[in-house]
Amino acid sequence: MKRLSYYLLSLCMLCSCNDFLDQNPDDRATLDSESKIASLLVSAYPEKGYQLLAELSSDNVADFGVTKNYDIFAEDVYTWSEDIASHNESPKSLWDACYGAIAAANQALDAIEDMGGPTTKQLKASRGEALLCRAYAHFVLANMFCLPYDPNAADRLGVPYMDHPETDLNPKYDRGSLLTDYEKMKEDIEEGIPLIDDTSYSVPKYHFNYKAACCFASRFFLFTQDWDNVIKYSTLALGENPQNIMKDNDELASLPRNPIGTVSLAFCNVVSKANFLIQTGYSQMGKWFGGYTTSARFTHGVLQATYQTLKVRTPYGNSAVYKMTPWEYASGKSLLPRIPFIFEYTNPVSGSGYSRALFPCFTAEEAILNRAEAYVMKMKSDATALDKALNDMNIFGKNQISSGYNTLTEETVNNWANSFEYSVPTIGKITGTNTLTPKNELHPYYTIEKGTQENMIHCLLYMRRREFIHLGMRWFDTRRFGITIYRQTVDEDGITITALPDKISDEDGSVDKRRALQLPADVIAAGLESNPR
Repeated sequence: MKRLSYYLLSLCMLCSCNDFLDQNPDDRATLDSESKIASLLVSAYPEKGYQLLAELSSDNVADFGVTKNYDIFAEDVYTWSEDIASHNESPKSLWDACYGAIAAANQALDAIEDMGGPTTKQLKASRGEALLCRAYAHFVLANMFCLPYDPNAADRLGVPYMDHPETDLNPKYDRGSLLTDYEKMKEDIEEGIPLIDDTSYSVPKYHFNYKAACCFASRFFLFTQDWDNVIKYSTLALGENPQNIMKDNDELASLPRNPIGTVSLAFCNVVSKANFLIQTGYSQMGKWFGGYTTSARFTHGVLQATYQTLKVRTPYGNSAVYKMTPWEYASGKSLLPRIPFIFEYTNPVSGSGYSRALFPCFTAEEAILNRAEAYVMKMKSDATALDKALNDMNIFGKNQISSGYNTLTEETVNNWANSFEYSVPTIGKITGTNTLTPKNELHPYYTIEKGTQENMIHCLLYMRRREFIHLGMRWFDTRRFGITIYRQTVDEDGITITALPDKISDEDGSVDKRRALQLPADVIAAGLESNPR
């Protein structure tokens, strides 16, 4: 049995081999039983999330002025800085956490082979979980540190795809291609899903259970535009009656609105059928996007809520028809309950400890919106695809709206989308009749036809933006569709734009290189090629 710390890979990649080798080797685990392998896989999920980095990078936040609370880290991420300040949720922390998770998955896979392969029910389940974990951590890395997937862009840099435990003391890595990374992720996903066994987990919602694995697959294939597989895996995740596993928004809306954390905890509840996978991690997200003054400068405020997200006129009618309406605070934040703030005390006497959070990583809502988008993109080849997409959008919508639901049709979707101009913010007071809207010009590498198909995508992007707000998904959607992200400086009144200092844009036909975060400085110093700028 190989006795290799599953943190060796990430530590080596960050130039810490000497420090690691100074440690007593007795700390290493010998993986010689099914239970030990299963226990190790708890470490195969990144302990740091992408959500804060992604949300601050997206167009879900604006700059509400230096008088509001903020720190250098938030400013660095918001301004797409090359050198982001040290922070528990910095690019360096995410990189380290993902490769630590990958190393744990690889060590489990290696141990399974040392035991003669996946010959038992438990070992098969552990192999399936390890493969899904390995694919997921690489997927996060690729979508944070690489340019968007494009099968026609073979020269786009990937991340080192680690498919075995590291045994060299001074390993050398190259980034390879993004397309190769996606091919390897696909292999891991497709091999891993049939091996998943929910009965192998004591609490399935904290692991890649079958529905979570299928929802991850639907996201993966959505990002690679494999529409048939999106539909296949979304359907496997949703089952025959998806309306029965949507979140209970009536219950969420009935909870006391103060504090927001009460509702956020319920939103992330493992009991909810809609929550397929819940991830825990060290994070301040619950404070940043909760009812606190923390980071009120770079946040989702009244400006975006009124004209683009939570309070804008929706495809179903005005914003008040939603069961879940926004929480608004004197700090200027306008929020929906998504991520609870949890403080883990290490010393109750001194009050010291760690900020933690729960993240709903994969949900029924995502699966049905993924499937609807895939149907929309199949409209040219499938005469029934539009009706199928509308059916999914109505299942989703009926669960969101309080009463008097207006069924979405091709006509109502077109009327809603056509009523807005493309959003192009301008300096001055926003009045609702000028340039800030929920509709963005799209620049994907593939063709979306003007008219109904594009309008259906606009409608779905609005639904996704609202549903996944504060969860980082909007950053991925702006990357997928080449949506221009404007940086907006807002006056004290919360609705007057005083400056537009920067933007990420693909309007010239090339992908803005800042859609990929720069690699951590010490990883570049170790010899890994940096992202071009």
